[in-house]
Amino acid sequence: MTSRGPRRRRLAACAGLAVLTLTAGCTSGSGSAADDPGDGGSTSSASTSSAPVPVPTSSAPVVEAADGGRIKVPGASMHALSTYKHLNDFGIVQGWNDGQSAVTFAPSLTRATSLDAFAKEWIREHGGPKVQKRQEDAVAGGKYSAWHVVDTTSDKSEIAHRFGIMFLDSAWLIDITIYVPGVPDTLTEDEQQAVIDSLLASFKTDLD
Repeated sequence: MTSRGPRRRRLAACAGLAVLTLTAGCTSGSGSAADDPGDGGSTSSASTSSAPVPVPTSSAPVVEAADGGRIKVPGASMHALSTYKHLNDFGIVQGWNDGQSAVTFAPSLTRATSLDAFAKEWIREHGGPKVQKRQEDAVAGGKYSAWHVVDTTSDKSEIAHRFGIMFLDSAWLIDITIYVPGVPDTLTEDEQQAVIDSLLASFKTDLD
């Protein structure tokens, strides 16, 4: 079986970096969120642009939400897959994985006041659009719109899917990583999508 040592250390490093980013964000601003400076938006509250997006039940496929360990961070929670083990715990950053995929869940501090501005801000701060390739928005928890980017260049042994969610005055990041190769086998494209859909479906805010 291929060792996951380097990947465990990388996930831990990423989680540690997320903590530093959150800490830095806390010192850089407080109170109401400011506009994204690169988008020239208005000063409207994030709550007006981040309401849950209704999903028509008649056309939406039934997705079984992940039912593994509960992953709780400030303001929201989700569940790991039943095959996942708790990899690391940095308080506000939680990481779980198995030999084929992994999830990291954390709150986010953003100056953006809309989901699109949040996505552009995150992409700009993490390598730009050549690294973080924007995809169609996804849906988390059956009703929350989430921006979606994919990174296949930073680490050739991984496909990193990042999702950003905003609701009221809060924001969260979900990082779902597919290992290539995986152990015991690499997930097919359909299996990868099933993992992503199942994890996203388990997302809930504390108000749900």
